[in-house]
Amino acid sequence: MIQTDSLPLINAAPGVTLRELSGKTAPPDARSDKVSVAWFRLEPGKASAWSHNKLGEESFFVLSGEGEVWTGSKVQAVRAGSYIVIQPATVRSIRASKGVPLEFYAITSPAWSSDDDVLTTAPAGAPK
Repeated sequence: MIQTDSLPLINAAPGVTLRELSGKTAPPDARSDKVSVAWFRLEPGKASAWSHNKLGEESFFVLSGEGEVWTGSKVQAVRAGSYIVIQPATVRSIRASKGVPLEFYAITSPAWSSDDDVLTTAPAGAPK
């Protein structure tokens, strides 16, 4: 068993933190090449980087807060209980609404790796 708050806090970007629960670099008892699970917290108004996975399918399960998920130039509002699946090669970013943090799990299969994650720019019509 893993207590989420006992895992190291990783600063992914200003106002974006995460803890890796399972995956390639998770604690020894939770290492996996097949799937990764990370807990994310976005501070109010903050967003994940624009990126896409080459091979990994990703899902976001929102635990608390409000925000939006951009997939390409399409936007979907999310709140506690929202679940979204993002296919490989889909450019995406998740954003917290102003005034409230957004907490969610990101589940990636196969397990997330920096080699599979491609940083990119925002598509036309999407926020930078």
